[in-house]
Amino acid sequence: MTRHSAGSRTCALALTVVGVALLAAGAASAAAPVQGSIVGPITSVKGKTFTVKTSLSPTGASKVTVGSKTTITEQQAGNLADLRTGVCVMATGTKKGSVVTASRIALSPVVKGKCNGGFGGGGRPRGSYRPGAGAGGGPGGGSRPPGFTRPANFGFAFGAISAVKGSTLTVHSNQTGTTTVKVSSKTTITRTATVGSNAIAVKLCAFVRGTSSDKGVTVAAQNVSLSKPGATGCTNRFGVR
Repeated sequence: MTRHSAGSRTCALALTVVGVALLAAGAASAAAPVQGSIVGPITSVKGKTFTVKTSLSPTGASKVTVGSKTTITEQQAGNLADLRTGVCVMATGTKKGSVVTASRIALSPVVKGKCNGGFGGGGRPRGSYRPGAGAGGGPGGGSRPPGFTRPANFGFAFGAISAVKGSTLTVHSNQTGTTTVKVSSKTTITRTATVGSNAIAVKLCAFVRGTSSDKGVTVAAQNVSLSKPGATGCTNRFGVR
């Protein structure tokens, strides 16, 4: 009887240990950080941490931490003089034949020999923290603002400027080929500049890519793109998805 009781206690103890180990493993797995993105207006800044109001967090806000390896960029006003050979551009407007008449042009420097993003701006995605979202900043790198309808003659060009002749740009991309882009006095030009954490300020829009283990309540930022809010708030004015 005594042996049976001792064996039962030993078995129960073993099962308890296994159960605790499984629970610990499950908790560790559940807490594993995932890649994702959030976007919204900055409501507060304290040192290397700032808060973003966003529907992508279950609490309605995300606390974002900036690290030493975080890349921070800001959308700034550009001009015609910035349209130079070798610069990366993303142009949106209307298309007639093979020519795009640009209403907006976003400029970005070449990154590791390629035009592969950095235009930021974000979007107004719906739902919760989007794991894996926002991995690219080029075509399709954002969502349409609510109510956005792409016109039938919508025009788009993305790539590096290979030639400039007056108000006409030749834009080349290995993915989309060569596109002719017309620029006018009505074209809005912005450029992406790398800035420090001191540029993060309340009321600016922030598009953040990073990792989170709590569905976006807290985010460790890998990339932060800052911009001034537009007429519809913090939305991706270059969204083409």
